Amino acid sequence: MYLNIETTTLGNSITYNVYINNGNENNYFIDEFTSQAQVENAISQIEQVKNQILQNRSGNVYDDIKMVHDYLVENIEYDTTVSQSNIYNVYGALVNGRAVCEGYARSFKYLMDELGIPCTLVIGTGTNSQGQTENHAWNYVQLNGNWYAIDCTWDDPVSSTGYVSQSSKYRYFLKGSNEFLQDHTPSGQFTEGGKVFSYPTLSGQGY
Repeated sequence: MYLNIETTTLGNSITYNVYINNGNENNYFIDEFTSQAQVENAISQIEQVKNQILQNRSGNVYDDIKMVHDYLVENIEYDTTVSQSNIYNVYGALVNGRAVCEGYARSFKYLMDELGIPCTLVIGTGTNSQGQTENHAWNYVQLNGNWYAIDCTWDDPVSSTGYVSQSSKYRYFLKGSNEFLQDHTPSGQFTEGGKVFSYPTLSGQGY
């Protein structure tokens, strides 16, 4: 759906109103889901996958974080074309099995929310092993009272052989700021000129 945010400033007070709007389109549906029936079917498909994943929950926070991380890394294919539908959302990641970083990160938060584990979506930039900086998305998750970073996308490297080593699979799993922020720079501004959000403070050391 299209969401509009109206900002009203009165003296030192700023009020934000969020509402559904059709923008310049005929209705408020996005191109990929053009009717209520399609939306309801998509939600049903997402919930089926969610239930399949969460039937493996253990109740141990660390084990459940790892279980979700591993599922996403093993079952989502990173979309290098950036031309497919729904690659930025939970539907593309969980149902179609194809996504870019935002799809991975949104799916991780969705599943953490279902497990009752505090988690936030983080946007910013990442600098890859070739020294290239690009827009990126990842997560912070809370474990034993501390916050740690997880980047499911970069733990799922594109491999020509189809083989990913265990060390690569957990390179960005439950990391602290000392290590993680060397190649990740968070930004709290999701839209140009919009509200700047703050993130939880990461533990210095990884878990």
